[in-house]
Parts: sequence; structure tokens; C-alpha cells
Amino acid sequence: MFPPVNFSFWFLCYLTLVFGGALCFLFFGGWRRLLTWLQPPALTATLSFGPWPMVMAVSFLGSAAWIAPALLPGAGLAAGLLLTSFSGLRPGNFWGLQGRNPAKDLGQSLRNLLILLWPVLFLLLLSSSLYLALGLPLEPQPALLKFLEARELGQMLPFLAYALVLAPVWEEVFFRGTLFPWLAGRLPVHQAQWLSALAFGAVHLHGPTLIPLTVFGALLAGIYRTSGSLVPSILVHAFFNANTCILLLLGRAATA
Repeated sequence: MFPPVNFSFWFLCYLTLVFGGALCFLFFGGWRRLLTWLQPPALTATLSFGPWPMVMAVSFLGSAAWIAPALLPGAGLAAGLLLTSFSGLRPGNFWGLQGRNPAKDLGQSLRNLLILLWPVLFLLLLSSSLYLALGLPLEPQPALLKFLEARELGQMLPFLAYALVLAPVWEEVFFRGTLFPWLAGRLPVHQAQWLSALAFGAVHLHGPTLIPLTVFGALLAGIYRTSGSLVPSILVHAFFNANTCILLLLGRAATA
């Protein structure tokens, strides 16, 4: 017989390892990288087409988020591919998806995740405290609530597939790879960065996380701009979601 697993111990170990490491990365040079992500120079790889295709795409995505969220991944990918191709570009080349070094991308993305983890967490705590101070209901997103209530792997798999694969891919393709460069062709790059990030935060339809997700989106846009590829931002996005899932599962097991 195996001894019972002490989930409280492993939860504390994971918290110490991840957030202790994140603090070290942030203070030992990481803050400089944060400033680089948030103060990007002019973006040369922009998309040039009229406003109506983008208005239609954003309206379609907003309708899907409100009526049928299951349509969002396909709608976002299709919109990104069509709008980029509409500009006469090859999406794979424009988004820097070719000729990547997987090991290097994984290592850099993990380091980037640790750098941005504390700032996003601080904003999440600040936003949640503000909601409580105003007497507003502080509830998790509906999909996250279903994940917390799930007790079998089969019930968790759809959420995990979406959070770890589908969401990072389609959200990076549309918000960072399409909306951001389109806005950057019409506005100063810092305005384009924050407007695309605000759209990213708003599409989640969850007030308490609007501010931290907007800042997270701005940081992902900075990662995309400085790396010249969507691959690092997709990986950071996936790692961020994976870290959230691990914390939720370990925390639930520790308090069971």
C-alpha cells in the first residue's frame, strides 16, 4: 500500500518553486524585459486593409463569445487566416512560424512566464480587492467554475484541451498576430498594443479579470513584437494557463 499523498505539502512546494523563481527572475533583470515589452518601437510588419473586414471579424467574434463560446477557436483562427491572406501575405511567414528552434523557444517562454507572473498576479489581486470593496460579486468564469466542480478526468479534458491548446493558439493568432499589426498600421504602436490587449481582456466577458488580462495581453504583444514570431507568445500563453490549472487542482486537493 502506498502512503496517502500530502497534497498540502506539494501545493506549498509548487507555490514556493514557481513564485519564488518568478520573484528572482523579475528582480534580476526581468523588469528590464518587462519595460521592453511595454515600450516597443515601431512595428514594421503591419497589415494594411480597410476597417470593414476587421469590424466584421470583431463583431463575429463578439457574437460568438456571447452566444456560442464553443465557436470562438474556429472563428478566431479563420478570421486571422482570412484577414492576413486578404493583405496578400502568407500567414505562416508573417507570424514567424517557420524555422524555429523548439528547445530555445520552450526555455525562453518559461523564463518569460516567470518574469510576467508576479505583475499579472498583483493586478488580479488588486482588481479582486476592488470588486469586493465595491460590493460586487466576485465569481470565477463559468468555464473555470465547471472545471473546479469536475471530479473525473473525462470531465476535465475538454477544459484542459481548450485552455492549454485551443485558446493560446486562436487568441494569439487573432489578437497578437492579426488585430495588433492591423492597428499598428493605423495608430502609434503603443496605442495598437493596448487596444488589442483591451479587446483580448474584454472577450473573456469577466469583469474581475479585465485589467490583469489586458496587461497580460499587452505583455504578450510585446513578446510577439520583440521575438518576431507568434510561437513564444503562444507558449507563454499556454504555460500561463497550465500554471493556473495546476494551482487550482493542487489547491482543491489540498483543501479536500
